[in-house]
Amino acid sequence: MPTTLTQLSAGRELTSLRIPLDCKDTATALRQGPATEPGGAPAWLLFLCSEHSEDLPHWPGAPADTADRLTLPCGSALDYRTTEQVLQSHADLWLTPLTRVNPAAHAGAWPEVLDRAHRFLASRLAEASGEGETLNSVTTMLGMAAEYAEAGDLYQATVPLAYCETAAHSL
Repeated sequence: MPTTLTQLSAGRELTSLRIPLDCKDTATALRQGPATEPGGAPAWLLFLCSEHSEDLPHWPGAPADTADRLTLPCGSALDYRTTEQVLQSHADLWLTPLTRVNPAAHAGAWPEVLDRAHRFLASRLAEASGEGETLNSVTTMLGMAAEYAEAGDLYQATVPLAYCETAAHSL
């Protein structure tokens, strides 16, 4: 018998594993993003514990019923969107607010967007007082994302961005 997660995944490949909320509790609730096409499967699945089930309003989605016991940690998000959509989601949720670099101003040229964002944080790091360790980690990982994007691998650029997303909440 297929699990709820298997059914919700609808045979699609996972594009990105993200953790926009750092909580060690086991998820008890599932929120799903809207389908990318009419009648399609959810664009993403977000696992939350009871304490955080109403958190992350910037991840708008509908609660989903699940008969299965959820075993992923709270804050885990399985993303099935295209790489471009995942990059735009990162920009909307934390990258642009943190760095003031807007992809629309660069016509969606992700290598340039990520490079400018990295340079912004590197400059901030040079002047940092009290936020050095986390800022250094985010800056380093954002630099890796910029390098992957410059090399033409936008999919791989989403991997360090997922780490940045989690750490950026404490900046």
